[in-house]
Amino acid sequence: EQLQLDGVDDDSGVAGTTTSSLRGTLTLSSEYVSVSIHVLCNWKKTNKNGQNDEQSCDASKHNDGVDAAAAAGKQFQEEFFIKLSASATESSTVATKDAKEQDRKERKASKKLRAEMLKRLRSDHYIRKLFGDDKANNDCVPLCEALIQQNLRSSDRSEGTNNIDELEERVNVEDGTLQGIKNAIFSQCEDNLDVLEILLNMPYLPRSSSPSSDNDILNQWPSKLADRAYLRLLEDAMFDSCEKEGEDELLDDLNIS
Repeated sequence: EQLQLDGVDDDSGVAGTTTSSLRGTLTLSSEYVSVSIHVLCNWKKTNKNGQNDEQSCDASKHNDGVDAAAAAGKQFQEEFFIKLSASATESSTVATKDAKEQDRKERKASKKLRAEMLKRLRSDHYIRKLFGDDKANNDCVPLCEALIQQNLRSSDRSEGTNNIDELEERVNVEDGTLQGIKNAIFSQCEDNLDVLEILLNMPYLPRSSSPSSDNDILNQWPSKLADRAYLRLLEDAMFDSCEKEGEDELLDDLNIS
């Protein structure tokens, strides 16, 4: 397991607007397959008197499932966007001392076993999509994304801690991509919801409970929006899981606040 992240905290050049971004790659490897999770995370804050000419934390530039263009006519004081995508490659083999000492017959058998296992994995419909075998190129496939936007009440209108005046949330989870990651790496997980929970608990999501929330580029408000994104993505995956199992009663009661 390897995780590489790069963070940027910058004034966008627009009066009253500050933007930050985090991007990187998480690599998860088994004996035969490596899955890379590509991360893009943006958050932006506009002061009440500031003008904002950026659109949905670059969501319009990096968006496949969430309809960010629907918010084109609106401007929000606080925005948070995260997108995960995935790709797969064959794991590289590392020759150990024992492997070097194997005779030619054993090496041939080991190589044949590996080839058969890779063939079996690549024949899986969901894993094959991660490898890009069904596409003209090897670009990564969408995994999930969330866009959280909100406006706050002015100080004279706020009551207690509930000072959200307007809130919009758009989320999308690709169940097929999750299934491919589960089949390739997390076969011990019970369902796709468990896989998504593991991936969302990595440090690239700056939740209030995450160690990365102590970084200088983060403060309280993006952590709160990241918490909402976390819950909504899990809610969407849970909905898909319940729908797949036909658990209609659970769907009726499903409500994450």
